[in-house]
Amino acid sequence: MTMCRHPRLQTPDGFTLIELMTVVAILGILVSVATVSYNQFVIKAKTVEGEIVVHEVERLEYLYHASNETYTTSFADLGFAMKGALKYYTAEVRMGSATDSMGYQVRASPVTASATDAWLLTSYRDGSVQVDRIPVSNLSVFASVRYMGNAAPMTSIEATNIVAGSGMSVNNEPEWSDGGSNLRCQECGRVVINQPAIPPTAQK
Repeated sequence: MTMCRHPRLQTPDGFTLIELMTVVAILGILVSVATVSYNQFVIKAKTVEGEIVVHEVERLEYLYHASNETYTTSFADLGFAMKGALKYYTAEVRMGSATDSMGYQVRASPVTASATDAWLLTSYRDGSVQVDRIPVSNLSVFASVRYMGNAAPMTSIEATNIVAGSGMSVNNEPEWSDGGSNLRCQECGRVVINQPAIPPTAQK
């Protein structure tokens, strides 16, 4: 009696080259997506610091004005003097003259110009506040337009045209304090981008 034996199916001991290439390709895609997401997260985290700075100075200016009936360019007078804590931004403030519609301006400029946007907060004497998040290259133009009393939302091109049409030079504007590189904000403010906001009615 003859018995027929079927050959035993043998399983491969490892992965094939195609399987390895597929796994490597998938891992490459996942790493690329994760890197992009991480970079976006870092940029957003850096930008938040600038936003916090301008709103914290606004809060302190409001408190200072309530006690002294005037604003100030001195961060020391505002009690805004925690040194060595700002990593990504430097802060500056300037006052408008008695005849200007602007009370004061606060700007937060990124230490690395190409890394994040700049922030500009303009507080007007009528109680309105305008906050702009803008590219660093447009900061001076926006500051000039806000200084002149234009609180309407606008693009960079519109802001440039306004400054050019007015014949106004940045050199005619009040100087910035240039004293906020070692300061730190203490609490977060509200988020407003290119939209007017109304602060407490007690502000003058």
